[in-house]
This record gives sequence, C-alpha cells and structure tokens, in this order.
Amino acid sequence: MQYTLTKDASLFFIDDSQVQEFTNLFHEHCHDLEFEKGLLNEKDVIHNCLNLWLMMRRLSKDVMESMEKTMYYTGDFLIFDAIRKNKFFQQIKNTLVDDQIRQCQVASCLANQLNVWLYEKVGSLKSLTLFNDPNQPYFLLHRNAHLWENRDFLDEVAMYTKRVTNALADRERFGQIFKHAFQQLDQFEVQEEKI
Repeated sequence: MQYTLTKDASLFFIDDSQVQEFTNLFHEHCHDLEFEKGLLNEKDVIHNCLNLWLMMRRLSKDVMESMEKTMYYTGDFLIFDAIRKNKFFQQIKNTLVDDQIRQCQVASCLANQLNVWLYEKVGSLKSLTLFNDPNQPYFLLHRNAHLWENRDFLDEVAMYTKRVTNALADRERFGQIFKHAFQQLDQFEVQEEKI
C-alpha cells in the first residue's frame, strides 16, 4: 500500500484504530495480491477491501453505515446490501468469525472480483469524472463540495446508481463474484505456501 488509508474512505462509521488494524493486516498478509483491471483504481479497490473487511467482522452489526455518505455512494450501498444479504457471504462470515487474517484475505479477493464485475457491468462509465481522476480516490469524492454542486456530476452519480441497480438484477452473475473470489483466494494461498 503506497498511501495512507483514512476512515474518511470508509462508507461506515469507524475509528482510526480499525483503519490501522486493517492496514496492518493488509500490509502483512495481502500486499502481494494483484488486483485485476476493473472500474476502480487500486486505491479504491483497497478502500473496498476495508469496507468488506468491516462487514465480515464479528462486530459488523455495530458498524453503522454513514447516512451522510449514502447520498454520495447510493450505488455502492446497494452493492454492499446485496453482498450482506448473500447466503454465501453470510456463511463465509460465520465461518471466519475469529480469523482476522482470513477475513482480510477474503475481503481483498472479494473487492478485486467486485471491481471486475463493476467493470463488466458499468465499465463504459469509466471515463466519467467519478472514476477518472487518478489523484482523487472515488471513495473520497464526498469531500469535494464543488463537485456536488455540479449538475453534470450529479447526473453521473445518478447514471452510475441506475446501472448498478440494473447490474444487481443479474443475480447469477453477481453470485459468481463469490465463486471467483474463492478461486482467487485458493491461488493466493498456493503462492503464499511457495514463499
């Protein structure tokens, strides 16, 4: 990780200690994971890793969604809601209840596959302001008040949310995210064993 994650990048109310805990786990156990080409840049995929890791934690019921950020990231909250309701995700979460390392690895593989899915389903939107600024991570756009006053930008957000809603209707393909994530996790473990 070449930059510092902050709690502002999370879609949930968390404290700095949770960000530091994730950062340490990711750096120690997931830094070799290669992210595939997707809709989001690597920084934002790692932000998604953080969000997914929070959802997997035993205390995830205590991790509250940031109601303020639901205005900005409606499409992403729809995705996280679909993940949270997915039976396979629930089984994974219950199985890994006390294994923080494995939670981080699973969250990282899920974030990667989610990014691939996003690219497949809404990749034509990659050129939008939402995703096209390499210096401005997507999950920190809520800080830029001037963007949220721009009608064209708001139209982009609405278009993204609509496309995500349509993509989530393909439940079979969405469910494959979990299958592909575990295939990737198996490959990742084989690479770790060789080291």
